Amino acid sequence: MRAEEFGLYIRSLRKEKQMTIRQLELYSGVSHSYLSQLENGKKDIPSANVLNKISKALKLPQELLMQKAGYIEGDQLVDLKQNKFQDLTDDEIRYLEEQLELFRRLKGKK
Repeated sequence: MRAEEFGLYIRSLRKEKQMTIRQLELYSGVSHSYLSQLENGKKDIPSANVLNKISKALKLPQELLMQKAGYIEGDQLVDLKQNKFQDLTDDEIRYLEEQLELFRRLKGKK
């Protein structure tokens, strides 16, 4: 995935959470200037460490951002889900399903 597409994806997730860049900065510890450059495609795909900070701030599983960024393949995500997410509650599963639907919609807009 190109940096521009990834930046738009992060922006859409942030806006879906009704969060400003300054709020994402506050919750993630990633500077607003970096986040702005990332969302505008002026920064390359972030490191796994930065993705972890952003995913926690957005309350998303890091693996979803890791897959979107190209760090892990789809089959690796299935393996992680089977091993790491087997003890999810029904509410958590519904939340992940909603996020997956958002991911699929955004992917379809390429």
